[in-house]
Amino acid sequence: MDTFIDKLAQKRNAQEMIRANMTAEAAKAELLQDQMQAYNELLQEIRQVNLKTVENVTEVQGVLKDCIDKLGAMQEADKKDAEKEQELAQLKVLLEEKFKQSDDFLHRENVKVYRNVQAAVADELNKQTEVLQSETKKDKNGIAKAALVISIITMLGVIADIVVQLFSITVQF
Repeated sequence: MDTFIDKLAQKRNAQEMIRANMTAEAAKAELLQDQMQAYNELLQEIRQVNLKTVENVTEVQGVLKDCIDKLGAMQEADKKDAEKEQELAQLKVLLEEKFKQSDDFLHRENVKVYRNVQAAVADELNKQTEVLQSETKKDKNGIAKAALVISIITMLGVIADIVVQLFSITVQF
């Protein structure tokens, strides 16, 4: 009977061990199921974050495209402004050159007019001097001297008037 009791005890120990193993395996399986569920939840969160990331990337790409377009427009506007500034600078240089040419032309013309007037006055003065000298030879009374003085004064007045008109024309330009 001792062997029977020993066998029974061994069977009981073996069954308890099997039960203990099954309980441990069940606990382990439950722990694995809990871990699997936690992993699945984490995967779901990762997928949601991934979807939000894709949406954000799309939005950021749109914003970046808008920024690039605006930068391109600004660069084009800057380029146009630079071209306008360059054209204005060229026009300024051209105007300065034209004013200088105009000043030079006016100066040359004024010198020509002055020399022509000077030559005409000198010729007229010589003619009047000759006339007065011939009159003086004819008439010794002094009338000729008075006429000479009057004609000289008249000529000087005419010359002064012409010079004043020339300078007023020059100043206007």
